[in-house]
Parts: sequence; structure tokens; C-alpha cells
Amino acid sequence: MKKEKYHHGFLEKDLIEKGLQLLNSVGLEAFSLRKVAEMCGVSHTAPYRHFKNKEELIQAISTSVSDEFTSLINEAIAENEGAYRKQIMAVSKLYVKFMVENPEHFKFIFMTDHNNPIIMKDGKFNRTDRWIVSVLENLFTGLRGNDGTGESSWPLDALTVWSLIHGFTTMLVNNTIKYEGDYLDAVTLMLEEKVKIS
Repeated sequence: MKKEKYHHGFLEKDLIEKGLQLLNSVGLEAFSLRKVAEMCGVSHTAPYRHFKNKEELIQAISTSVSDEFTSLINEAIAENEGAYRKQIMAVSKLYVKFMVENPEHFKFIFMTDHNNPIIMKDGKFNRTDRWIVSVLENLFTGLRGNDGTGESSWPLDALTVWSLIHGFTTMLVNNTIKYEGDYLDAVTLMLEEKVKIS
């Protein structure tokens, strides 16, 4: 029987992976532990050994997805410490590469409804304690502080670059555009030539 293949910890990982696939295909309202159990080939009670309810599994999925992504971003920043242009380029390329290679992650993070959106008002981010905003703030205030153009413009700088790489990622993931060649080279060219990050 398929469920016998699972050893301790393996089922939990599979529930998270299959749960991510299910969320992306049916949405939050139709999501259930029973459906995830069916996808894993286990009894409908098996998921309860790891998660009390579907909300707990969804939270585990969210944590898994964000931890993997943020860990890679933090590594890219650390590898280019103090070199803000290189950091921005590395983070931008990693953002596109990670999401294109992990479309389930992209859809989960960005294509679902958000009850707590990031707010901009009067050209500024309302809160900078959100992880992605704090990363952008550090990168762009560092960049503008170094080149003497003033740190106050960082929100628009950050929004410009984020919009560019996110839009390109969306087109690649949704197959709106099929880029012939290395799409990461395209990211480099757009940032260097159009946004002047070089």
C-alpha cells in the first residue's frame, strides 16, 4: 500500500508539497486535508498526525515557500556584501530564476488574494518591516547613499526594479512570452541599460 512508503518526516514534507500544488489549482476555499491526503495516497486521517487542521498546513506551506526563497536571497546579498549594484543585480536575477523554476511557489506567493497588502502612499512604503520591503530599502538606500544622489528616492527606485523583474517573471511563468536565449541575460540588460543598475 502506498502509504507504507512514508517514514517519519517524509509524509509531512509530501503534504506540504502536494498541498502547495492543490492550493494553486483549487484555491483556499476548496482546499482540504482530505484532498491533500488523496494526492499523497494516504488515509484521510493521516495528515492529522502532522497538522491539526488545514489552516496549520497552509501556514506550513507558506513558511516552507518563504524560507526557501528568503534563504537564497540572503545568500546572494551576503556574497556581494557592500557592493549594492551587484547585490541588486544578483537579487533581481535570483528572483526571476527562482520563480521561473518554481512556478508553484510564484503562484502561491503572488497570485492569490492578499488580506495584508504592502501599501504605498505619497511615493513611500507605508511599512518597511515587511521582509521584501526591508530588503529593497537596504539595497537602494545603500546604493543611493554611495552614489550621492540621496536616499529619499529609494521607494521609487525599488518599485521600478521590482515591477520590472516581477512583470518579466509573470510573462515567463504564464508563457506570455517565450524568450529565446538566456532570460537572465535579458534581466541584466534591462537593469543595466534601462534602469542604469550596473
